[in-house]
Amino acid sequence: MAKSKKLSPAQLLGTLSFHQALLADTRRNRAFHRALAARVRPGHTVLDIGAGSGIWAVVAARLGARRVVAVERDPLLQPVIENLARENGVGDRVEVVCADARRLELPREFDVVVSETVGVEAFDEGIIALMERARERFLRPGGVLVPESVALRAAPAAPFDPGRLSPPLVAAESFASLTRHVPRGVIPERLRTLAPSRQLLRVDLHTARSGDPLPLARARFRVADGRGVGGLAVWVDMGLAPKVALQTRHGTTWTPTFLPVDPLPRGPGRLSLELDWNVARRRWHVEFEGDGGSRHAGDHSPLFAWGVVRPALRRGAAGSRRGRR
Repeated sequence: MAKSKKLSPAQLLGTLSFHQALLADTRRNRAFHRALAARVRPGHTVLDIGAGSGIWAVVAARLGARRVVAVERDPLLQPVIENLARENGVGDRVEVVCADARRLELPREFDVVVSETVGVEAFDEGIIALMERARERFLRPGGVLVPESVALRAAPAAPFDPGRLSPPLVAAESFASLTRHVPRGVIPERLRTLAPSRQLLRVDLHTARSGDPLPLARARFRVADGRGVGGLAVWVDMGLAPKVALQTRHGTTWTPTFLPVDPLPRGPGRLSLELDWNVARRRWHVEFEGDGGSRHAGDHSPLFAWGVVRPALRRGAAGSRRGRR
């Protein structure tokens, strides 16, 4: 029999700190509460996948759900959810299941399935696969999902953390050229967008299949000066319920993602973006067409940086083998 994983006080502190930040996220909490208030009716059954602290399971019960199942795979959070439910007088209607929802078996009887497993980059926490399984195994015909859609938005942005050494103690352009192929999180307060945002792609969670690739995304922007563009800022736009949306551009525990680009020509013009958001082949292609005739095209991908580093790793491995002979 396999031994159970030993848990530590340090893990508990890290877990509580993370969820403390979520519970202090005013915009997130108001939006999800509005969505559940629009969807949950007295007598409903509700499933909360990746329940975390259990706040949405408790909210659903307080809105009149007769039965709520909170699924959370972290055993440290099970007593947290149970205590929160008892504190709010709904302990008899909130059942906590410590399990991985991807392998869980439950009756297909739920009127509402809610899950906050939307990652910083939208799909990196497996929201499509989780909601696909929820539709097929847990949600009764006519039931609803919260969120019901996940979209990406983007806008050109001023340079942010270009990967250069500060102060310039030594030359480091070789490192900076690699980091232009690396997406990074950006503090919203430090992000300055240079044009109105555009929706890149939208996934309907009532129909999406986890085996299907995300569509290639394209958008065009008008910018006042190509030289002022440091990259593209990408953030998530969730459709939680009819007329209830939540964007992660600012004011939430989610942060936008910054996609750096090579320097563009000076002057006004049109910037075109083509983005493949699939993890295994992440890339972004930009084209700039200046009003004065200047042009630029550039491809960026973490795979390019890997292509620079990998040959050196092979040479190092070969040298190590020779040294052992």
